[in-house]
Amino acid sequence: MNMQLKALWSLYRRQLSTTVFYLPILVFTMFLPIMLFFMFGAFQEYSDNPAGDGNYAAKAMIGMCVYGAGMASATIGAQVGVERAQGWTRQLALTPVEPVTNFVNKLLLSITSALLSILAVLAVGCATTAEGPTRMWALSPILTLLGSLSTAAMGIMVGYLLRSDGAYGVILGGFAILAFFGDNFIPLDSMPSFFRDVAPFTPLYGITMIARWPLLQGTFEWTWAAGVAAWTVIFGIVSVRRMRTDTARR
Repeated sequence: MNMQLKALWSLYRRQLSTTVFYLPILVFTMFLPIMLFFMFGAFQEYSDNPAGDGNYAAKAMIGMCVYGAGMASATIGAQVGVERAQGWTRQLALTPVEPVTNFVNKLLLSITSALLSILAVLAVGCATTAEGPTRMWALSPILTLLGSLSTAAMGIMVGYLLRSDGAYGVILGGFAILAFFGDNFIPLDSMPSFFRDVAPFTPLYGITMIARWPLLQGTFEWTWAAGVAAWTVIFGIVSVRRMRTDTARR
């Protein structure tokens, strides 16, 4: 156990600068959500419109936190595909490091990247037009970060299903589509009924609704948590199975 913990810490420190702080990833995970917040939330005519116990800008800010954190965690997780193509997992299999240790390392890196994205969007929202109760500023970031565990598992799954940079394309393109269903870009109320009907069954919807609950209040729907849990289990099971298959081949 101690050896695996040391290996985990060593892997995390080594890959932190080459993954989480890699400039192209920082651009997509921090600056892109901020730019989208400016487009859909801040400095708009409707930014000060009431939304729960705050304003619409705060609602949009939380949506971008979920989008940014989800994309960040999934992108880091999907790097498994690049590592497999480069032979890193093959080299790792020759060491005492267990596959589950590398899996946990990817989760930690994903959560770190998600946290940076959340803090960046929150800082911009706080400095501009977002207004909300104290509980929103305290709870929404935590709920968003917990939700990013699900998207991290999604990224790892995609990384094991696809090799090389193809995983990145799936994540970046796929997240843009999921964000429309997740109520992260445009309010679902203003979209066709098809989006409203399908949205509750998509991965980002439950995370977004839970993260916004401290702001909007109202009834907490258990289906939100059930949806997030179901997707997390699916992503986790597929990831573990692919990881075991990949390890067995080596």
